[in-house]
Amino acid sequence: MGVASKGSEIRGLSAELTSFVGRRCEMTEVKRLLAGSRLVTLVGVGGVGKTRLALRVAADVRRAFPDGVYLVELAALECPDLLVQAVTEALEIPDLSTRPLLEVVADHLRDRQTLVVLDNCEHLLHDCAVMAETLVRSAPGLRILATSRQVLGVAGEQTMVVPPLPLLDGDMSQPPGRSSEQSDAVRLFAERAGAVLPGFAVTDDNREAVVRICRSLDGIPLAIELAAVRLRAISVEQLLARLEDRFRVLTLGSKVVLPRQRTLRALIDWSYLLCTAQEQLLWARLSVFSGSLDLEGAEHVCSGDGIATEEILDLVIGLVDKSILVREEHRSKVRFRLLETIRQYGRDRLRESGQEERLRRRHRDWYLDLVLRAQHDWFTPEQVTWYARLRTEHGNLRTALDFCLAAAERPSPA
Repeated sequence: MGVASKGSEIRGLSAELTSFVGRRCEMTEVKRLLAGSRLVTLVGVGGVGKTRLALRVAADVRRAFPDGVYLVELAALECPDLLVQAVTEALEIPDLSTRPLLEVVADHLRDRQTLVVLDNCEHLLHDCAVMAETLVRSAPGLRILATSRQVLGVAGEQTMVVPPLPLLDGDMSQPPGRSSEQSDAVRLFAERAGAVLPGFAVTDDNREAVVRICRSLDGIPLAIELAAVRLRAISVEQLLARLEDRFRVLTLGSKVVLPRQRTLRALIDWSYLLCTAQEQLLWARLSVFSGSLDLEGAEHVCSGDGIATEEILDLVIGLVDKSILVREEHRSKVRFRLLETIRQYGRDRLRESGQEERLRRRHRDWYLDLVLRAQHDWFTPEQVTWYARLRTEHGNLRTALDFCLAAAERPSPA
């Protein structure tokens, strides 16, 4: 990326007010991608820390861009027609001509070595894609680092999924006297809790509760930060007990950010609104699964009443693209998973629709059929294959059994 002049800064960026925790591997990977690609997009679920990661990387590589590093914040921009104007203002380009603004920006950047951070592109996806492609074709020295809940889909674009903060399995089994703040998720909780409750520390007494909080919140940084704020009024153990209703509990975000970034529900609401009506419907229906699921299960449980079986595949791809579903490799097959926070949001939507019990019955029936097929093939060469599959489906099998027990306790209609 070349050698830059000393003292380059990120225009439009204020100083960080809170510490930056973890992300060493992710930072290294983003820098590697930027070195080889003109356009890099960081994608991930809302609140996972895409913006903080992009800005930290931009700060680290600013010396490679002698003509400046610029931040273009798009979260509050609702009109696509004002997109190029926002870029013009961020780059401080004076122009009194009557030429199209995109042409003006392209000419301005043509002979410059510049990094532009386009933050929160998801609601202006098409317009951001068109603009980004035009600019990287016109300006050889330009690099664009974008953040979005969905890829831009531009030729030559490199993408990196920003994962939740890791939580080591061993955090709850640390020997007495050793720090449990080894995982980034726990360390973030401890630092943010210490800011609102001076003297707070992860100890042998509260370690298990802290780890369970971070795990329950899927390691999503914004959710962890919102949870830590609650320690002003309740204990760690009380907070853990209340996370079953996380959308009611995690509501005290910063007052200086956009409303959709202040609470956990508002954050997920924004992702929900970016989905099509059918994607929203599938999201809600997929919430009956526990752990992970495969495409075959989604097709059998979630099709019908507005979603044809043959439409499931494209809808699943859409939810993966929008960072709602997480794609996972399981041996030679692909499975999908909803983060627990995303699943609970979908379950609330399903419950509001009045379809929860019907979908849970379909889920139960699918796994009953799966077990019966396994039983039929158990004393055959397929036994090992079925054993591995049933282990993978353990969470779903347990959920189906729980539903059977709960249904048995309900009185039959008169």
